[in-house]
Amino acid sequence: MSTLTPDALSTTATPSATDRIRAAIVSAVLALGAVAIAVIVLWQPWGERDALSYEDIAPHRDAAWLGTLVDGLAIAAVGVTLAIAVCRLVRARGAALATVGSVLTGFGGIAFFAGMFAFGSLSWYATSPDAVPPDAGSAFMTYVNDNPGHVMLPQMIGFLLFTLGSLLLMGALWRSRSVPRWLPIAYLVLTVGIFALSGLLLNVVQAVQTLLLVPVAFYALRRARP
Repeated sequence: MSTLTPDALSTTATPSATDRIRAAIVSAVLALGAVAIAVIVLWQPWGERDALSYEDIAPHRDAAWLGTLVDGLAIAAVGVTLAIAVCRLVRARGAALATVGSVLTGFGGIAFFAGMFAFGSLSWYATSPDAVPPDAGSAFMTYVNDNPGHVMLPQMIGFLLFTLGSLLLMGALWRSRSVPRWLPIAYLVLTVGIFALSGLLLNVVQAVQTLLLVPVAFYALRRARP
């Protein structure tokens, strides 16, 4: 049976009011960001996953732009706040994993936002018949998809960094026993599922994986209580 260690349930000093407020802000942003990501993953506002042609995006251009903004901001926020929350929870065993994982998730989340929103904005203008004739817009989107490096590369690198960093953070939580051990194990299993599945099942698994960060926010907030 998985239990929390005494070190995970107490701190060396009584948290101050400022410390509790900071913990509440970090936990709230982490939880809200995780929920926002799960909603976007299930909603798929840009249409079918990985369908990025002019014909695919044009019917959803406004929702796609909003989705890239919300998804990108949420992942950037989660990347930073998850790093802070885990570092607050992991003080001894697993501290090295927490430090390295924090750097990766932080940079990964920000890089993902840069690439995600860049493509969302570019595709919104390219699919506007008032700005670009449909034939030209379609040709332009085809060129972008054939040469994605300057737009999508930050998103792809960010996703890989975020994924690797979050796994290291889960390893730190597992070692420190600052959360129930089933939580990082479940996160790892669901992460494997993301790379092995497709379609609706992939969306559901990714949403559940992201929502597992909400309990991390809860334990980080509980850590700051007197």
